[in-house]
Amino acid sequence: MKLKHIFAQTGILLSVICLLTSCAEELAELNKGNNTLVLTADKQEINLKESDATQTAVTLKWTSGTNYGTSARMNYKLELNNTANDTETAPLFDKSFNDQELSYTFTVRELNDYLHNANISLNYGETLNVQAKLTAEVSGYEEYTQTASVTLKIATYEPVAETLYLCGDATDGGWDASQMQALALENNQQPGIFSVVAQLTADKEFKFFTEKDLLSTAYVRTADNGTELTDGSVCPIVKKTDNSVEDLKFTVSETNLYKLTVNLLDNTLSLQKSEPLAPAYDMIYFVGSFNDWSFDPLKKDPVNPFVFLYSRYFEWKAEGEFKFGTMAGSWDNMYMSTQDKAPYTDQNVKLGGSDQKWVLNENECGKIYKIRLDITDGKEKMIMNPFTPYTTIYLVGDATPNGWDMPSSTSMTLQDDSHTLQWTGNLNAGEIKFSCDNQEDWMGAWFMAEKAGEELTPGEHVMYLIDKTNPDYGYGALDNKWKVTESGSYTITLNQATETLTIIKN
Repeated sequence: MKLKHIFAQTGILLSVICLLTSCAEELAELNKGNNTLVLTADKQEINLKESDATQTAVTLKWTSGTNYGTSARMNYKLELNNTANDTETAPLFDKSFNDQELSYTFTVRELNDYLHNANISLNYGETLNVQAKLTAEVSGYEEYTQTASVTLKIATYEPVAETLYLCGDATDGGWDASQMQALALENNQQPGIFSVVAQLTADKEFKFFTEKDLLSTAYVRTADNGTELTDGSVCPIVKKTDNSVEDLKFTVSETNLYKLTVNLLDNTLSLQKSEPLAPAYDMIYFVGSFNDWSFDPLKKDPVNPFVFLYSRYFEWKAEGEFKFGTMAGSWDNMYMSTQDKAPYTDQNVKLGGSDQKWVLNENECGKIYKIRLDITDGKEKMIMNPFTPYTTIYLVGDATPNGWDMPSSTSMTLQDDSHTLQWTGNLNAGEIKFSCDNQEDWMGAWFMAEKAGEELTPGEHVMYLIDKTNPDYGYGALDNKWKVTESGSYTITLNQATETLTIIKN
């Protein structure tokens, strides 16, 4: 009994010591001492260039300041102000931080956008004096508010166009603005460099527009540049906003499929011959034990005509084999693996020959997979990846209750199967698409329509998973929205496994 008593007292003592230690650590954390609030910048003269859009422009750091021994928590507010204004105006930038956040880094694009969108008189390329001001507030003690500042000299740039289109009688769409072909960003994180693969006809003309409008800003060739482009050509281009720039269009010397790369940062157009415009097969079919050796059609990629897409929830079936057919019901000319019983991660592909299939093992089943099959001659590739379904999908567009406001987008409800979501409510006449991640820069993952402007009628619709975070897919400029023509109450069911959208008009 005496021994138990000693153990009990020891336990109580240890608990008290831990509690006191915890309290002491918390008090030490909340006691900011007598530090002077100081704000510093890693550079004070900043020359912003759009070619460095994703790079760091400036990093601001600050000391904690003091809470004057009150043990009260501190909060910080960072502002950027235009020092040229004598009258008080809204800050160019205003952001709050907690007492654990003692720095903030601006990227080049972010800082330029804040200044560009601030409704100030701004001449691009000229230096703007900006005051970075930090305010430290002690919770519950207004009289202990502290401030610190540092002056920055910032030279901004005029952002280039975010979209670019190809138009002309050298293209399939002619001079019809509605048939302009969109160029895609080469890298979604770097503005200004676009590319497109297009069939161009010799001795006919084309140029580039920043909008689907023949009266919008255009890019044309310079007067000192030759009239015809050939394979491998790199030529200067010039921005045309009015009649002061001559409307000199581009031509090619040979009818062919070309890859055109337009660099608005250095104002150049490069042109290279590309692969044939049409793939060897218009339809590709998934064939295997998972669908009892029937022929399930793949979808054509919305950007690359040589790529075909397939999505399903894979439940284990004996043997777990699959390959790809080129004609419904035909076992001839099939795309197969280059080794027998290849793992699904093997990307190598052959057309015809000995019957060699991919295998998905039993322990790899019970989940969704997304397949991309590229049948470009000499570059065949099969990419198969497991897919983690999004737990929340958001309705975006002027047809939806919250319109185009990404942070406040309308969310759908996840169903019991963990990959289907549903929403019931009122839709307006207008446009709609579905965001997977509510990413405010609009460059995240989306579910979109098969074609732009497809009418959202009752029934089942094919949809595409458009992941704009992957620059290899070329989805940067793709924006295929559905169109709601009749307002009213709808039930929308979105299936991430089959990539189908089911619409019921209530």
